[in-house]
Amino acid sequence: MKKKLLINCVMLLFSFQCFSQPAGKTDYLQKSKNQKTAAFILLGVGAALDIGGIITTISNANKQFDFPDVNKVNHSGEYALYIAGTVCLMGSLTLFILSKSNKNKALSLGLDTKQFQQLKNGNLNTGSYPALTIKIGF
Repeated sequence: MKKKLLINCVMLLFSFQCFSQPAGKTDYLQKSKNQKTAAFILLGVGAALDIGGIITTISNANKQFDFPDVNKVNHSGEYALYIAGTVCLMGSLTLFILSKSNKNKALSLGLDTKQFQQLKNGNLNTGSYPALTIKIGF
């Protein structure tokens, strides 16, 4: 019983994959736009977190110099801000690269009309058909 259920689930997943529609030019352009927006948001958040880390470092340094009796200042908050800001900045860089890649994919896809010749009743007829073209640049 479990074996049949497992086989049916796998067949259902394969059928969803087989009947899915391929991504078109507008899909890639929309995906590129969304990724670029997310990249700018992450860039702003990362910069704000890093600036916050710098401000808290300066604040803690001033406290330490004003009160030399204080030997230990906890820097874990500053480190957390630096690490979170750096991760956000690296994430934004990745999204900028992916955005450019998707934009290039969209520009390389196109719909074109191709001509063909067909022999019909002893005559050579010309017809046309729509074709998906892919431009590959080297």
